[in-house]
This record gives sequence, C-alpha cells and structure tokens, in this order.
Amino acid sequence: MNNKYNLYKYISGNNVIDRIISILNEENINTDMEIEIINSIADFIQSNLQYEYLESFNKLADVVVNIIENFNNESIDLNIDKKNRIDKLIKYLSNLKEDFNSIEVNLYFYGKDKYNIIDRCTNKNVIYINDINEYIHLNNEIKNDQIKILIVSEETVDSNLDFNLYFHDVLYYDKLMNAMFEISEKIYYENYDYNYLSKTLEKCKRENVETLVVGNSYPLTGIDSKLLSNKSENLSISSQDLYYSYKLAEEVINNNESIKRCIIGAGYYLVNHDLSKCKGEYSTNMLKYLYYPILKDRHNAERVENIELSNLRKALNNDMIDYIFNLKFLDNHFIDLIYRENNGYFNKVLKREMISILRGVKLSSIIEDEKYRLGEIRANQHNDLHKYTETKEEYDCIFNEFINFLKEKGVDPIIVVFPTTKYYSKFINKTYEDEFYKIIEGIKEKYEVKLVDFSKMDIFEEDDFIDFDHMSETGCIKITHELNKILN
Repeated sequence: MNNKYNLYKYISGNNVIDRIISILNEENINTDMEIEIINSIADFIQSNLQYEYLESFNKLADVVVNIIENFNNESIDLNIDKKNRIDKLIKYLSNLKEDFNSIEVNLYFYGKDKYNIIDRCTNKNVIYINDINEYIHLNNEIKNDQIKILIVSEETVDSNLDFNLYFHDVLYYDKLMNAMFEISEKIYYENYDYNYLSKTLEKCKRENVETLVVGNSYPLTGIDSKLLSNKSENLSISSQDLYYSYKLAEEVINNNESIKRCIIGAGYYLVNHDLSKCKGEYSTNMLKYLYYPILKDRHNAERVENIELSNLRKALNNDMIDYIFNLKFLDNHFIDLIYRENNGYFNKVLKREMISILRGVKLSSIIEDEKYRLGEIRANQHNDLHKYTETKEEYDCIFNEFINFLKEKGVDPIIVVFPTTKYYSKFINKTYEDEFYKIIEGIKEKYEVKLVDFSKMDIFEEDDFIDFDHMSETGCIKITHELNKILN
C-alpha cells in the first residue's frame, strides 16, 4: 500500500493545520511572519499531495499560489489586503481540517488477544479479522478517504504475508504491549512509594477492609497485613509522620464504612516528628512526590513544588500510538498488574533489606563495639527531633484529634510501639518515652484505646531485626502473630 499515505502523515497534517490556524488568529502579524506562514503552508501542500482528491486541498493550494504571485508583484501594497489574505487562509485551512476529520481511520485486529484488553485499550472500535486471506480478497480496493491500520498479534498467528501491502500501517501487538509494560514497570519503580501508596489507598477505599495500619517504617517492616487475622491493609511508608497517618486513615474511613480498627504504628518519638518541616532532600521529596500528589496537603511546608508525575504517554511521546491507544487505561492497567504481582510493599525487586541502614549486612556479622557505635548514630538521628518543642505541642493535639476521629467513626484505635535493639535503645533520649506515655495517659482519660508496647516484651532476638530499629521478616511475623492474639 502507498507508504506516502499513513496515520503518521494524517496526524502530522492535522497538527500542522491547527498550529497555522492558531498563529493566523494572533494579532499584529507582520509581513515577515506572513511570508513564513505562507512558506509553511506551501511546504505542507508539497509534502501531502495524497490529498489532491480533496477539493478543499486544491482550493487552499490555489489561494497560496495567488498570494505568492501577489507577493512577487512589487507594484502591490501588501499591507492593504493583509486581513483579507489571512481570513482566506483561515477559511480554506478550516475547510481542509473539516475534510481531514471526515477521513475514516479504521483499526483491524488479527490474531488472538492473549491479554484480553484490546477492546478497552484502543480509542476506536476494533474490527476483527478471522481469515486474513478472505479479508484481502474482499478488500483489495484502495480508498482515498480511508486509513487502514492493522494490529497483529505476531505471537499467535502464522503467516508469511507482508501485511504492509494491504494496510497503511501495521503494529505488532505483542511486541508493543511488552515494550509498554517494560516502560510502565520502569516508571512504577522510579516513584515506587507513590504508586504503592496510591494503589493501596484505592484498595482500602474500595474493598471490605476491616483493619487499617498506618505509620512509618516501623509498622511497614513490623506488620504483615496479609498475616493479620482479618482483612487488613498497610498504608505505612518510611518517614510517614502522625499527621499524614491521620490524613490517610481519614481518607479511607470517610470512604469505607467497613473499617473496624486502626493500628497506629509508632516509636516513642512519634509526636516529635513533623515531616513537612524537615529540610533534608529525602523529606522534601516525600512531600513533593508522595503526600502532596496523593493528598494535596502540604501541612506546615512553606511551599511544595507541583510536579507532573511520569506516565506512559509522557514516556512514549508518540502521537501515533497516542491516537490509537488509550494510554491512560494502559498506564493504570500495567501499574495494577505490577501492584498485584508484588502483593505487598516488599517483593522480589524491592527487598526488605534495601530500606535497612545496613543495606543487607546482618547484625550478627558486625562486631559488638561497632554495633553500639552505629546504634548510637541511628538513635541520635531521632534524638535531634527533641529540640522541636512546637512540633511536640502540635502533634500532641493531632494525636488527640486522630483518636477522637476514630472514636466518632466507631473505629477502635490500637497504638503499637515497636521494639528496637539494645544498640539503639541504650542511646535514645529517655524523655521520649516519658512524654509519649504522658500523652497516652491523657488520651486514655477521654477515650478507650489499646496500647501494645513491644519494646517492653522480652521476646525478640537479634535476627528479628534488619538493623538497629527495623524488623526482619521473622521479627515481622512474630509481631503480627502477637497482634492477632490481641485482635482476636
């Protein structure tokens, strides 16, 4: 089939016409600009002679030739008739645009749709071809006002035909789907926390979830929601502070009446950490790429840069693929596939040890003095939070508001304090524990809440930790089993 006439040229032609009409509608077009526009239209006409069968195309060509002749006639004052020239160009370009829109673009599918999405992932209805030889026999006539695109599942058909002889464009379905999945997978892991949290949030609002888990990396590594005795989901993310835990729980509970209990995972420094006030790159990125895009809430941050998150359309940047396929659907579809396949925050790509400050090095392989030295460094990261007295006062109020909200919604609050190693607990500021329990006592005077403090239980061994204050898989299972006893 004539390669001069295909979908790419059709889309490009439409875009050129739109762009020229937009420029012609601007005010104060000077002579140099007008000459540039005329040259652009002339180039467009010359490279799109496949549209010679259209009356509007030929009329536009005549108008352009007439204008060029007038420009070459030095006796004519070009300024006198400028408005009329521009109006004529807009009129004939618009007529051509109308004719362009009447051209049929037909999608054909040949083969087996092993992904079962072809009807949902295209922007136009698909015509199925069962017998390609019969189709060719019955449709061998070339029509000017039609563009035929074949999407062929190359992995499910056995044919030696050169499909390009019978269609304007041929797309190889399986190769294309695999390529788009790989791009989506790359996008997914580039902004992993956003994709994981947004999908889990959707799931929490939609499904019959009974137990909600929120908090920072302690409940993220310390509770396996799949092992809890009732249907549960874990919205915890590293460095999530109490404010954003509250906002996430609020979002779910206001949209799902099935929530019966909310586990708030904590360390003793819970009310001393305000993520939105932290100035480090990691913390500001958590707001920029995670909480602000999902919750549209910057809390105490002075400003949060509004960013456009990566997506399939942006990554492909292909007008032809964008015209044929519903890339928003495919983006969501592939992200759903990855999310379901992972079946939790930790998986074969993002392993639990990757969020450990020891990066997979086992505590048992480090000498005792070094463990205490590193444990002190880790504890001091949290000790630095104690100087923010305004944060403690605000977060004391947020804690009370959170519990009050849960009680008003009929949701049982369960506050869980996670264990740490002796290498960490020896150096953590003891004031944190005193202040934490004082706040809990104040809450208990007003509300009935459960508090489970695993740091007071002598049931953990060194192998239950991946570093100084995060649980290994065995430690996580141990805590989850203990929580099941309480929940039951």
